[in-house]
Amino acid sequence: MVRIEKISMEGFKSFKRKVSIPFPQGFSVVTGPNGSGKTNIADAIYFVLGSGGSRFLRAKKAHELIFQGNAKKKASDYAKVTMHLDNRDRVLPLDDDSVSVSRRVNKAGVSTYRLSGRIATKQEVIDTLVQASISLDGHNMIQQGDVTRIVEMGPVDRRKVLDEIAGISDYDEKKEKALKELEKVADKVREAEIVMEQKDELMQKIKSERDAALEYRKLQNTLKLVVGASILKNLRTLEKKLDKTEDGADNKEEEIGKVSAEIRDVDKSITEKEAEMDSISEKVIKASSLLEEAGRISELRSRIEMKHERIKMNDSEIQRISDMIEKVSSIIRRESPAVNAVQEMKGVEGTFADLVMVPPNYKVAVEVAAGGHLSDVVVDTATNAASCINFLKSGKIGRARFLPIDKIASSAKADLPKGAIGWLSDLVHHDPKFTTIVNFVLGSTVCARDIETAREIVERSGRYRIVTLDGDIIEKSGAMTGGFYKKGGGSPVNISNFIESRKELERENDTLRIELRELKKELESVRGKDENIESVSRLEERRLSLSRDIERLRDKKDNLFEKRSSIQQEAGKAGIRQARYEAGIETARLDWERYKNMEKDIEESGLMANSVSELDDKKYSINRKLDEMGPVNMKSIEEFETFREDFEEFRDKVMKVMEEKKSIEKTIEDIETKKLTVFTVTMNNISVHFREAYSELTGGEADLRLAADGDMDSGLMIYASPPGKRLLNIDAMSAGEKTLTAFAFLFAIQNHKPAPFYVFDESDSSLDKSNTKRVVELIKRHSKLAQFILISHNDQLIKEADQVYGVSMEHGESKIIGIQLPNN
Repeated sequence: MVRIEKISMEGFKSFKRKVSIPFPQGFSVVTGPNGSGKTNIADAIYFVLGSGGSRFLRAKKAHELIFQGNAKKKASDYAKVTMHLDNRDRVLPLDDDSVSVSRRVNKAGVSTYRLSGRIATKQEVIDTLVQASISLDGHNMIQQGDVTRIVEMGPVDRRKVLDEIAGISDYDEKKEKALKELEKVADKVREAEIVMEQKDELMQKIKSERDAALEYRKLQNTLKLVVGASILKNLRTLEKKLDKTEDGADNKEEEIGKVSAEIRDVDKSITEKEAEMDSISEKVIKASSLLEEAGRISELRSRIEMKHERIKMNDSEIQRISDMIEKVSSIIRRESPAVNAVQEMKGVEGTFADLVMVPPNYKVAVEVAAGGHLSDVVVDTATNAASCINFLKSGKIGRARFLPIDKIASSAKADLPKGAIGWLSDLVHHDPKFTTIVNFVLGSTVCARDIETAREIVERSGRYRIVTLDGDIIEKSGAMTGGFYKKGGGSPVNISNFIESRKELERENDTLRIELRELKKELESVRGKDENIESVSRLEERRLSLSRDIERLRDKKDNLFEKRSSIQQEAGKAGIRQARYEAGIETARLDWERYKNMEKDIEESGLMANSVSELDDKKYSINRKLDEMGPVNMKSIEEFETFREDFEEFRDKVMKVMEEKKSIEKTIEDIETKKLTVFTVTMNNISVHFREAYSELTGGEADLRLAADGDMDSGLMIYASPPGKRLLNIDAMSAGEKTLTAFAFLFAIQNHKPAPFYVFDESDSSLDKSNTKRVVELIKRHSKLAQFILISHNDQLIKEADQVYGVSMEHGESKIIGIQLPNN
């Protein structure tokens, strides 16, 4: 066990020269007259343990601890105390059998500590010594008056001694810290609850808007499914009709082929008979000069006949083309009622598709580039356009887009980029008065051969709107549209081609009729010169017979032409239906592009089992509900999710703060529980030791009690019953009884929390001889387990001590003398 081996002092208080005092195990007494400096030995122990207060050292400032000198003794420059401790049990965390602790203070008041010769901090020294239960806060060092102080202190202060021994201050510090934290957290909780309430109100508002937006979006999604189902149902119906129409068209083509073969056979017969008739005519001419005129007449008749035949064929083709134009136009008008309704109104020139002629090579490019403009209505003035719009509006017929010639302006064309075929507006044919309209629709679009060329133009020349011959398109924005483009039969652009073909045939007929009139005049002239030609020969009769045969064959040919024309018309109608179905399919497929990614959802929804009218009813019902909902904040869906995340995050923070509050409250509760437990255990143990110590000292009984049972904040009451007396409160005892009771209390503390050594400075001053003897006997018994150093001039104590050291004062300097007492 750790004990003091010796104390060395130099320049400390009254000890100028270096003095070493050995303290063996057991009971040592330091004695001497008053003022000799014997108490300075106890002060030296306080000093080396780190005390700096006047209560322990009886000095206001550190430099006052240095030997001050006198007329005969020079003052010291510093004060130094070294305490040597036995550490053979290695209680102290140093691998030395003997550990030295020293403290040196100079006149400036600066202290230097050393631990086994090594410079150390005060805290390092304190932390090292506390391992052996050595500290200034311990109750193993009793100064003058401490016994009286314990007797005279109030019950609450007396209880605080137990608090100190039990380490209650540590719990109080922890509790105080926890209470401060609790106060801060409680403020946070109150603030958070206010904010939480505000956030909850706002979240309920946003949630209401979010629910409305979700319902609105649900209706919109349902509407998309219904519209998609309607488009898909229409597309499949048209595809079935198209397949059926294409089969019929193939049959008609076969019939036309057969009739055309018959026409070729008739043509062959006509050619053969005409050859024979020409041969007869040559013979007649050779036989008679008169027949020269007959030959001329035959030639004129043949030419007249051919002209008639050509005109008839052209008329038939003109009729067929006219029927085709009418059918295709009717399709366009049926697909756009509004466009059809304004065709006959003032100033209307026709649709854009009607007014341009497109070379076949550029047909697809124009269809894709013009897009919806193909059905735009071209009018001469904005005034007439407004009249058309008012007409459509008043009749609730529909809507159309109008291009007034007097208002539409086209911007100047940029330089044609390298690699382009040309500006699309320069590649179509049209009346010059429609130039601004054509430039408006097509003037900003460049035509390229293919998508690779288009991309090269963009990379080389910058941003252009470019369309390729097969319908791929690159917008100025960089967006690209393309893929397979199915050419639609009967496209609106072909009407102009039909019209131009009809005009060419009509012009050709006009020319043929003029030529026919001239030939008839010449024939009449030749007939007037020779009235005898008709009776020339039998050859002439044969020629006439052949002529009649040829006439009949031509009639048959005409009938066949009519039959073929009829079949062609039927085929044309089938083609028109096919074109209408293809156009409808093309439109439906374009519409379906927006919904095809929903095909699985549409099929699974069961909507395809509804009829078109039922789907229309559903669309009407959904649209009505959407209208009834009014304006809806669609952003609230995203806002709600964002706010909910923020709200939940904030709520989690609040919950953490509340959990932190509960944790702190639990910590305070645990601290109080542990504090009570520790205090109770300490008090019970000290009470047991107190009763034992009091019994050893007096033979009587004693007890420690709280002023209020179970209330550790109440005062500590000391009760004692000396032999032959009733149990008394310490305040009712005599001075000697109080001192013995106080000693019993101090020894009880020491037994509860043993220390390696004890220092009592004149603690026995109020004891008489009999009581001193009792205390000495108690000390001697305890000195077998711990080291006792008493500073006293009590003869009884000195007599019973194991070692006695005398202190004397010479010329202001204390000196130590070892005293050997005789054995009793």
